Amino acid sequence: MIDGKKKEISEKIHEIALIFHDFTVKNNVNLMGGDAGVSLFLSYYAKYSKKDEYAEKSINIVSDIFDEISDGYSYPTFAGGLAGIGWLIEFLAQNDFLEVNTNETIGDLDEHLYSIMIKEMKQNKFDYLHASGGIALYFLKRDSLLDRNKYISEFVDLLALSSIKKENHNKWISSIFVGYDKEEDVYNLSMSHGIASIISILLKIYLKGINKDKVFELLKGAINYLLINQLDITDNISYFPDSVSLIDTKGHSTRLAWCYGDLGISVALWNASIALNDKALEQKAIEILLHSAKRKNLTENYVMDACLCHGTTGIAHIFNRMFINTGISEFEEASEYWFNETLKMAKFEDGLAGFKSWRTEERGWKNDYGFLEGIAGIGLALISAISDIEPSWDECLLLS
Repeated sequence: MIDGKKKEISEKIHEIALIFHDFTVKNNVNLMGGDAGVSLFLSYYAKYSKKDEYAEKSINIVSDIFDEISDGYSYPTFAGGLAGIGWLIEFLAQNDFLEVNTNETIGDLDEHLYSIMIKEMKQNKFDYLHASGGIALYFLKRDSLLDRNKYISEFVDLLALSSIKKENHNKWISSIFVGYDKEEDVYNLSMSHGIASIISILLKIYLKGINKDKVFELLKGAINYLLINQLDITDNISYFPDSVSLIDTKGHSTRLAWCYGDLGISVALWNASIALNDKALEQKAIEILLHSAKRKNLTENYVMDACLCHGTTGIAHIFNRMFINTGISEFEEASEYWFNETLKMAKFEDGLAGFKSWRTEERGWKNDYGFLEGIAGIGLALISAISDIEPSWDECLLLS
């Protein structure tokens, strides 16, 4: 990346940080859209800028979040509740951003979240952002929890029971019905809500050696199901659809984004190939990513804003992450292209550091402070673009 562009990105990072300098908790304490995500950005910005006041600001936000929990906040999910907040506390502690005994600070959450995870798995609700999958991700981060392996092993057993096995593949009916009638059985393939996220969570379980034989079989079956749903690339702009239904068994091309489509799926396949030492799968993941690197039409790829979830920084960060992983120059070039498009998105006079998040035709453009769709996430990706700080924060997006 040329020095002039690095300078522009650095200035934008500092501009975002200034917005959070006097930030106060907004009674929206969750990881993906609220204050917890802001504290994650501030921790990394403090390390990047070497400004201790931002580290203190991050800690103060965490303290305010605990005040909210003490007042009765009990929503359980990873995206919007306790599982995500608990994951953040463990992450900050394990990465030396926060000095805290996590068993003392978040240990009271464990039994509550365990009971909800089991209840939701018995209802086949595996969604990572909004149901049991994200609670499992929280427990995977709880290395000091004595019952962690037991909890995760139960999750795996129930995931196996809820899978639909046919020949050599496994699939799961989704509780998220994007673009489909709710009466249909839909098999969501995505990283945000579907089988790519199941693969990513199973990989973490496999690498920890929990219920390993069963996890291996589920992993292979889920990977095979993804691969048999590859589209004919001569007739489509993407390798995979977002979802498959019994009625529309082939699906259609999908957007370029972390949440849905080839980018999230290819990272899941790449990470699986490394964990399983599968060279053929590694080459398939690279093939998909090289094709994705050529997709640069914003309208055709449904890229409307700069957010991590479905915007330019999410695309840029994935290519940056995969350049770090592989050293493939096309990924570096794609990352630089999409970071440049991110800077162009900062065009709103009444935006946050110039950025706004696109919602829908009805809701239009909104200012968003958060991690997944707002400037906290944009700022983290920009720091990763121009610094040598390992972007391990993207664990919560299942990218590492």
